[in-house]
Amino acid sequence: MQWSDEFNVGCPGIDAQHKELVEKVNELERLLACGEADDENFSDAILFVVEYARTHFRDEEELMQKMQYPGFVAHRKLHDQMVNHLANFLKDMQSGNGGTFSELVSYLYVWIQAHVLIEDRKFGDYYSLNAEKGL
Repeated sequence: MQWSDEFNVGCPGIDAQHKELVEKVNELERLLACGEADDENFSDAILFVVEYARTHFRDEEELMQKMQYPGFVAHRKLHDQMVNHLANFLKDMQSGNGGTFSELVSYLYVWIQAHVLIEDRKFGDYYSLNAEKGL
């Protein structure tokens, strides 16, 4: 996934974290492409991405609360659903009942694009309007 300014939502800290998250997922794809995605190596990398996503979600949600974003509860629910989906996917994969590393990376790319371009953009618009008001 190539980073593009199209993914910027207008909040510099959040934009930087989004870019970093894309870079982390790109690292997973590189592990797959180079044939270095053994179970342990890739699982460690996935866990790192999950922890980074949790940190990013926490930071984003704290900013939303501070800015009194009216869509906060629904947005937090989307974050929770994504983390739960990843946890279940990893559990199923590790037990031999689930998908592949490649499917997981594809899921992450699709989720990041859709979430940032639609949901985070809504907050970005709100942020831009209200940051000027001193919220």
